[in-house]
Amino acid sequence: MTAKHRLLSRADNYSSWKTRRALGVCADDVWYYAVHMGWWNDREEPFPYQWEKLSQTAGTKQTAFLLGDFNSEADVRGEGYDLILRSGWQDTYRLAQQKDEGCTVVQAIDGWRDAPNAAAKKRIDQIWCSKPVAVKSSRVVFNGLREPQVSDHAGILIEL
Repeated sequence: MTAKHRLLSRADNYSSWKTRRALGVCADDVWYYAVHMGWWNDREEPFPYQWEKLSQTAGTKQTAFLLGDFNSEADVRGEGYDLILRSGWQDTYRLAQQKDEGCTVVQAIDGWRDAPNAAAKKRIDQIWCSKPVAVKSSRVVFNGLREPQVSDHAGILIEL
């Protein structure tokens, strides 16, 4: 097993909440990257800059999964979600044969409180794959339904 990290943000300050890193772990020739991306319109640390850094690393792998908080709503066009799609990545939620509604945030949370739709349900936590894969199911976990709620974001569980 191999593990590596990649700085995604311009900031490289442990005390700054805008510092963004990806942690990559390779198991059986498949890379898994845990990420927490910045917002699309952030003047100091914009999503497109961070996506370019992540793409330079993860995009070179034969098979890679990106997992985490992308801070990009799946139903908002012309921003982060569409940029990832245009880059050739596959949204495992869309590939899933069985799926729930997919929303991982169901109330106003930090960073989104000033948005016009702050309390609307959002699918900002996602799992992406570098190539099409057969996904049996995708479901939201730790949202208080089957498992206890542990955060203001829920998680995602996919079965390949």
